[in-house]
Formats: sequence, C-alpha cells, structure tokens
Amino acid sequence: MSTSRADAIASHVEAAKRILAELEEHATTAISALARDGGAEFFAAVDERSRVLAELDAVVEALAHERASQDPAHEDPATGALLSEMARAAAAALESHELLVAQTRLERDRLAAAMQRANRPDSVAIQYATAVVGPGLRTFSVTG
Repeated sequence: MSTSRADAIASHVEAAKRILAELEEHATTAISALARDGGAEFFAAVDERSRVLAELDAVVEALAHERASQDPAHEDPATGALLSEMARAAAAALESHELLVAQTRLERDRLAAAMQRANRPDSVAIQYATAVVGPGLRTFSVTG
C-alpha cells in the first residue's frame, strides 16, 4: 500500500476516534440532563449527537473509499491495528449510546407513571369532600 493511502487511512481513523469520543461525551451530557430534569439541555445534547453522527458518517464513508481503492493482498499491518483501535472506540460509543437509550426509557416510563397518577381520582380527597359536603347537595339562595 502506498504511504499516502496509509496516511489517509490513519487520518480518517483518528478523525473517527475523535468523533466517537465526542459522541460519548454528548451521551454523558444527555444522561446528566435527564437526571436533573434538564429537558432543554437533554434535547440540545441529542441534537448535537445527531450532528456528530452525520460527521461520523462522512468520515466512515471516506475511510471505506480509501479501503476499497487499495489492494487487499497488500494491506499494511498498521492499518489493521488502526482499525482495531477505531473498533474499540466504536464499541465504547455504542455502549454509551445503549446506556443513554436505557436511561431515556426509564425517564419516559417514570413520566408516564406520573401522568397516570395525576389523572387518577384521589380517593382521600373524594372521601374528604363527601364528609364535608354530606350525602346531598346543599344550596344557598341569595334571593331568599
């Protein structure tokens, strides 16, 4: 493999690793925002993750193009090591993504349960209202 191709692949791998680390950071930010009920901060982190994923897509596409243009029989061992590093970074980013998904589901379920409780009649309040008002309705006339 030519040195320029090896350098290009190394450059793309380094960019991918940087972007994957940034994805992990945004996942951590989003999880922290969920814990603090920071809705705006959570959505900002998720939006930023979407932007970073688009950036990662472009880097992976460029890397795939470089790899496709090389002769597989003459692959440099250093390239394999670089790709292994990138795979480890991708696995860590995927793990943080899965944690974010799990925390988001827990928060969604917590909020859904709170909504259900809020929509349910309060039995203590109903008993109190019945005891104060009595079994029948009482009316008051201002005209006599």
